[in-house]
Amino acid sequence: MRLTEACRRHGFRVSVEPPSADAPRPGSTLLGHPLDPILAGLYSQAGRATLGDIELYRPGFGPDGVLDVNAWLRGRGQAPFPSCVLFGQVSNLAYYYGVVPGLADARGVQPVVYIDMQEELLVVPVASSVDWLLNQLARFMELLPEDPDFVPGRCSTATFPFAAAGLIARDTALVEMLRAGRFDGLVTRDEESQRWMRQVLGQ
Repeated sequence: MRLTEACRRHGFRVSVEPPSADAPRPGSTLLGHPLDPILAGLYSQAGRATLGDIELYRPGFGPDGVLDVNAWLRGRGQAPFPSCVLFGQVSNLAYYYGVVPGLADARGVQPVVYIDMQEELLVVPVASSVDWLLNQLARFMELLPEDPDFVPGRCSTATFPFAAAGLIARDTALVEMLRAGRFDGLVTRDEESQRWMRQVLGQ
């Protein structure tokens, strides 16, 4: 995986647990939705994983399990959690990544949204698939050493995706979905989210 390679190359943390015996299989459901095939592939290879400052939940119960994390956030009764399946977050921050089953393509591949709950709620689409997200995060991490404030071995993706509109715009499938209004109703209407959307769309 490119993200794992990027972390190792720059001395960022890499911790990958073996796959869970009860990991959901391709073609099954997760939290009442069809399981994203790319997530199914990840779950067949690993359980909980930490790559840099990105945490990928284990496919099961527990405080870092996909079932309990989603149940806790859905219990808040707040959009967009009922329509998403969260699968990861930035370590120690309320920045989450989730697939949107209702926007799956013909192959069942689901796009990814970024949800910021650190202060006010922000929701923006960031990738046409989990693969695209992980590759974009790898590219972002590879640029971190160019920052004058970079500390060797310390990874921070806290400014992703708002500092990475150019990277996100390379995902042509995502851009096409944005232009078609597929994410209308999910994206928050705050100034920061709307400005970032215009940057991705080249407006």
